[in-house]
Amino acid sequence: MPKKKLREVSGIKPGDEVLIEAHQGELIIKKIYSVEEALTMPTIAIGTPETIERDIEEEREMQENLTIEEH
Repeated sequence: MPKKKLREVSGIKPGDEVLIEAHQGELIIKKIYSVEEALTMPTIAIGTPETIERDIEEEREMQENLTIEEH
């Protein structure tokens, strides 16, 4: 695929800041968003550290119970 088409598909425009990770046999290119861009993005979750920790603990307990039930 041509570079321009790859940029368009990924939403990266010329001049955008990117982070390039090089691994054996692959390159991973990640866009670095500005504060303004990040603030215009839709909210995907709301929570305090306490509620997030509680949710993680509840999920851990549920997964543990499912594992016990399977065995």
